[in-house]
Amino acid sequence: MGTINALQVNITDNSNDSINAATPLGTLFPEIPITSLGTINDFDDVDFYRLTVNTPLNSGIALQNLTGDLDVAVLDNNGNLIASGNNLGASNEAFQASFSTPGEYFINVFQTSPGIASDYELGLFPASASASASANVNTTDNSNNNLNTPTFLGTLVPEVPITQLATINDFDTVDFYRVTVNQPLTAGIALQNLTGDLDVAVLDSNRNLIASGDNLGTSNEAFQVAFSTPGEYFIDVFQNAPGIASNYELALFPASADIIPPAPPVPPVPPVPPPVPIPQPVNVSINSFIDNTDEAVRNLEDTAFVFKEDYLLNATPNTPIRIDLSSRNLGFDPLLEVYQIPQDSLLQTRQGQIPIAANDNGGGGVDARIAPEVISDIPGISSELTLSPEFNYLLRVTYTELPLIGSFTLNASVDNGFVSLTRVLLGNTIAQPIIGGDSLINGLSNEGNFF
Repeated sequence: MGTINALQVNITDNSNDSINAATPLGTLFPEIPITSLGTINDFDDVDFYRLTVNTPLNSGIALQNLTGDLDVAVLDNNGNLIASGNNLGASNEAFQASFSTPGEYFINVFQTSPGIASDYELGLFPASASASASANVNTTDNSNNNLNTPTFLGTLVPEVPITQLATINDFDTVDFYRVTVNQPLTAGIALQNLTGDLDVAVLDSNRNLIASGDNLGTSNEAFQVAFSTPGEYFIDVFQNAPGIASNYELALFPASADIIPPAPPVPPVPPVPPPVPIPQPVNVSINSFIDNTDEAVRNLEDTAFVFKEDYLLNATPNTPIRIDLSSRNLGFDPLLEVYQIPQDSLLQTRQGQIPIAANDNGGGGVDARIAPEVISDIPGISSELTLSPEFNYLLRVTYTELPLIGSFTLNASVDNGFVSLTRVLLGNTIAQPIIGGDSLINGLSNEGNFF
């Protein structure tokens, strides 16, 4: 024979089986809980309790530690139902009751059907000395505590608000709601008339958060939400922390059927390539003269000593150069020569060195010309010239039979880039270069005179 466990109260105690014989629980005071243990079975199928309220307040009502399906109801002094819990099976009952006026109230614990037996613990948890207005939903309704079983609020229609009243507490910590949207619109979301710190969140059909309000304390929540695509959306009202209890009013204010989608990103503007430079001919010009104060050397036309002037010639590498020598004295017919000189050496020719370009004639109004497609009158020497960056180039003007002064104009030009001339004496430059064009190509400064 099995052992029968003793119940927490006498299972044959039928003294509180009617409202007129209700067991007194005492007076409800804010923040002071009251608990009572009892048993319901076929021999004691109902228990009534009586309590006194001196000031309006709210209280959590809990029926717990159940092994069978018991329900609980709260009645006012006239026996009218003001709140109840009717969860199925052995699920605990937990809900909020508002004792809005002083007086006596009754609590009824009972079987849902014959044959059910269970011990129980009845708990009252007074929370506030100020009772709020009753919500328009059953405060014992835990059916929407799961995102899979939300309360349906309807379809959002522009300019048609939706409101819902309910309660959050430790026995009902979260409420989920569902709305449908048939066309894109915006809506104001408000959570108001709070006496505790509740928060609210809006989720899309994939349960992704799209908006929320999380003001501290009992401040109302208010924010805008864009329901940008038709479909289902969810609203979650919940405690900010355990122990918080509050009635609330959830309100939705659909405002507009016109949502302006964000402008598409402006594609980046591709960088404008720098303009292709148009080749620009550049030219330098020097006016000078030869007389008996200049250096004397032998030239290619005879073995006599002649007077000369030397210039360091620089220009864009590998670019054809045009050099024109024009006399400004009758009978003055100088010779034009260009020598290749090793880098890092004096700007002087070696004895017997042959120029890489030379000419004594020019035609076209000049006395000597070194340029493309010009025929040299010096046997075995070209009159065409391009420069290599590995060498220096010495430009020489010579003449044998001097008048008193042999005046001349020396012009050097290229079709694009730069060209420069620098006076040389005794193998060294003695002045700043005279530059035409972009001399930075070869590291020259743009100092000097332009003609």
